[in-house]
Amino acid sequence: MPVNQRVQSAENLVVEAELDLAAVAQALEEHKSLSVLFDPDHGRERLGLLLESSRRLSRVLNLDQLLNVTMDSVLSLTRAERGFLMLYEGEVLKFRVIRNQKSQSWEGEDFQISHTITQQVIESGQPLWVKDASQDANYSQSASIAGLKLRSCMCVPLFSGQADKRKMLGLVYVDSQQIHESFSPQDLDLFAALAAQAAISIENAELVENISRLEKEKREQLERENLSLQKMLEDRGELLGQCPAMEKVFSLVRRVAGSEVNLLLLGESGTGKTLVARAIHQLSQRKEKPFIVIDCGSIPENLLESELFGYEKGAFTGAFARRQGKFEMAEGGTVFLDEIGEMPTALQTKLLRVIQEGVVEHIGGKETIKVNLRIIAATSRDLEQDIQKGRFRKDLYYRLNVITIHLPPMRERESDVLLLSGFFLEKYSAKHRKNITSLSAAARTALINYDWPGNVRELEHKVERAVIMCDGKEITPSHLELGPPGFEPSLAGGLNGAKAEVENKMVAQALTLNNGDITAAALQLGVARQQIYRIMKRHGLKKQAGKKKQTSAKG
Repeated sequence: MPVNQRVQSAENLVVEAELDLAAVAQALEEHKSLSVLFDPDHGRERLGLLLESSRRLSRVLNLDQLLNVTMDSVLSLTRAERGFLMLYEGEVLKFRVIRNQKSQSWEGEDFQISHTITQQVIESGQPLWVKDASQDANYSQSASIAGLKLRSCMCVPLFSGQADKRKMLGLVYVDSQQIHESFSPQDLDLFAALAAQAAISIENAELVENISRLEKEKREQLERENLSLQKMLEDRGELLGQCPAMEKVFSLVRRVAGSEVNLLLLGESGTGKTLVARAIHQLSQRKEKPFIVIDCGSIPENLLESELFGYEKGAFTGAFARRQGKFEMAEGGTVFLDEIGEMPTALQTKLLRVIQEGVVEHIGGKETIKVNLRIIAATSRDLEQDIQKGRFRKDLYYRLNVITIHLPPMRERESDVLLLSGFFLEKYSAKHRKNITSLSAAARTALINYDWPGNVRELEHKVERAVIMCDGKEITPSHLELGPPGFEPSLAGGLNGAKAEVENKMVAQALTLNNGDITAAALQLGVARQQIYRIMKRHGLKKQAGKKKQTSAKG
């Protein structure tokens, strides 16, 4: 049950308990015949004490405070010399509240109680009254009773739950050493009635306390996850973004991280597939276990199988000892198979078995080894075309393609170019001990106009190089070495189509450079604001570039 529902449940229980206590109080008040149980001079006074104690118990939710209020009420009602309230912690009964009305220090036998009496109550589950333990044949031989010189004792159990599913929460015990202050059966009735109400309040207070603890643990866990993710993003600025395509990526990352499904990441080289896979692992329940990366395109085909599956001694020339594969090394964690489209079809068959059955076999081995891991695969290839050409197994594709995350190229993230550039500028200025504070207007324009065929990776390298080459406080286009702008209008739409392309491109760039300020964009382009609005409407442009929030994979 979600924490907020459990809190609401606890609040409902408290309200019900207050209603129950109010009903009990009203019934006792209306039942005038109860007064005959008491001394005429004290009956109504003690009945009033019971009613007032019940009301006090119903209003306290802090457990420690409630236990003290309960003990105070018990001593006031029973006029006992000593009182003890004990609660179970697991299987152990522990003292929670101790009272001595003589205000003596608790030393020696003062801290002791009759274990004979408490054990009898635990075993029977019934309240117990002993008028004079020293003269009672059932108790007079008890060492604890004789040692404490006890006369009159009472002990009642605290039960939670309904009658058919009761659970003993603990005990309340009172005693007296004075014969003239011995308890009566009527005292036991009042004591038991008060204990029954106290048990309801204690159960509710424990529930609220547990829910508060769970909320605190949940809050601390989320704080730890956020700090971990923030640290990860500080080191990997490629995962910053504010464009709609990246917002969709971050939303999917948050949704799938907590699941156990296999994932397929699609995107061009340099779009950050490895970083997204690592972020998913760090947000998952497997984050304390290994995250192992295998680049299927960089490992020779004859070595890839042994890297993934391991081998036995003597399996092939050079196999001098038994060796685990990456799947075994990742036990309990995540395996990221980058460029899985480059994996040979023979290995694809073995990988399918790992996914379906959760087992691997060493090269040269006959034993099947169970593995518990999550597979995240990535590729820049068109796997559907590879399936048609027989280069990729269709059944493996469907096994991996439970959820697919598409990572957009930089040319589709125009509004993120300056955001990422600023991040990298700050990062590498600190790394190389440079005091570079900004990008010039011309540099910003050059960054936006460039097509970024190498995507985020290329952008990072260009900015780092510019930081190294810059001797001043501002990056200029010469430091970036981007070459001529890559934008060329298509001839397919004719002159009007080319005009529309240029118009769309220039207005989008102006909005980005001016943080979405339409007036400033109009001034830069030398046109009226109304014309900017018409172009935006005609091409469906939005002030996306002007958003100043930074979206990341944080939940």
